[in-house]
Amino acid sequence: MYFKENLRFLRKRKLISQNELADFLGYKSFTTIQKWEDGTSTPNMSMLTKISKYFNVDLNDLINIDISKLNKKIPVIGIIRGGPAIFADQNISDYEYVSYEESNDGEYFYLDIVGDSMKNIRILEGDRVYIRKQSTLENGEVGVVLIGEEATLKRVYYEDDKLILKSENELYSPMIFTKKDVMDKEIKILGKLIHNKIRY
Repeated sequence: MYFKENLRFLRKRKLISQNELADFLGYKSFTTIQKWEDGTSTPNMSMLTKISKYFNVDLNDLINIDISKLNKKIPVIGIIRGGPAIFADQNISDYEYVSYEESNDGEYFYLDIVGDSMKNIRILEGDRVYIRKQSTLENGEVGVVLIGEEATLKRVYYEDDKLILKSENELYSPMIFTKKDVMDKEIKILGKLIHNKIRY
């Protein structure tokens, strides 16, 4: 477990004192925070969840991963719908920290999922997908596709000069585009799905 090290690291990175963190969490003094950072006591699961939300880190990462080594800052760009496409907000809304081993071979970004069209591969609303920025995908790969000013996460197929975007949910019909559609609608691939970060 890395909780005590992570708590100290996250608190110092946020530039807050033990007293300030204690006050936010509803404690009257810093002694509880001090005990957590010393490793002499550990908060219950409800409090761990509250701490993870406060520092905006994954609960599993907070407990089990040395967050200080997740030291490359990856932007979270807008929201992506795992269903009908929605407007792709290109503003950076957040950041995630990953190891250089996971990000040193290209440019990466995260997108937040809204909707359920990719549920059969366990990508659900509230999850965060890690995307490698690239302009092409192999047949059958999952990636982010921009359709005009709207982005969607789909499995991509190429059949008989057509681009087919398929959901992983039988409730959604495939999106089929001809070569002319691709040009007229300014359809382009933004990146390839690397993994899904489940957020509880």
